[in-house]
Amino acid sequence: MSEAEVLVGNGSLHLQDLLSAHLIRPGSVVFTEQPSYDRAITTFRRRGARVVGIPLESDGISVQHLEAALKRDVPAFLYLVPDFQNPAGATLSREKRQRVVELANQYGFWVLEDIPYRKLRYQGQEHPLLREFDASRIITLSSFSKLLSPGLRVGFMLAPADLIKAVTKLEEDTVLSPVLPSQAAVAEYIRRGWLQPNIDQLKALYRPRWEAMANAVRSHLPGAQAFIPDGGFFVSVILPEAARTENLMGRAKDHGLILTPGAPFFADPHDGKAVPSNRFLRLPFCAVTPAQIEEGVRRLASLL
Repeated sequence: MSEAEVLVGNGSLHLQDLLSAHLIRPGSVVFTEQPSYDRAITTFRRRGARVVGIPLESDGISVQHLEAALKRDVPAFLYLVPDFQNPAGATLSREKRQRVVELANQYGFWVLEDIPYRKLRYQGQEHPLLREFDASRIITLSSFSKLLSPGLRVGFMLAPADLIKAVTKLEEDTVLSPVLPSQAAVAEYIRRGWLQPNIDQLKALYRPRWEAMANAVRSHLPGAQAFIPDGGFFVSVILPEAARTENLMGRAKDHGLILTPGAPFFADPHDGKAVPSNRFLRLPFCAVTPAQIEEGVRRLASLL
């Protein structure tokens, strides 16, 4: 990979917005997983795209539904979080990664793989990046927010040189200067060999919390459909249809729980069918102790 295929920016969300401004045109469609990262959906819609969600399975996006959607619309790009997906936690299998790359080449759309959680694996073996199969239609985004500090606002994009050149020009037209002190600090941190030890410390901190969340969900929410990832920040559940979800956010707050509404994580369904947005819950575990996780999930279960 050459320098011409890399762009460093003020966080990956900033780069995602610049990329959207370059690729999205009036009438454009963007495909995402269903559910998907809420801020990505918001960004794509703000840039004028119709955002269409492709159902998510335990091993990542449904290739069957993706192929069906491609027969109706070819997107400007497909947005994926292939490792420990935000918000669901699912990881895209090796076989599906290869098939997605094949479809991108066949239909001529870009794939945006967003990988901020990739290095935070607590068990199992990692899968290849999509770009490792064929990088010609793949744009890879990541940042140091999850590995060092979100306040640094340092992200990077890997893509073919002509695309990097176009997005760089757009950045020059909209940003007077990147955050050079933060970029220099991150570069020096990496040069000194400190990044991997820090990742190891984070994994040692997060692994017991991940285990606590998985165990608490299995124990207290046995009727829910749960995504238990092998890493990342989130476990997610789809509550049973019989669960009492009316005003759940408000009732949870009254019991000392802060929950994120599920609806913003859902794009327009590709087949027009209803989605379980009111029953979907993302359960982050990194900022709370195992004891707090156990008590929090117990309180949640009591509200249902």
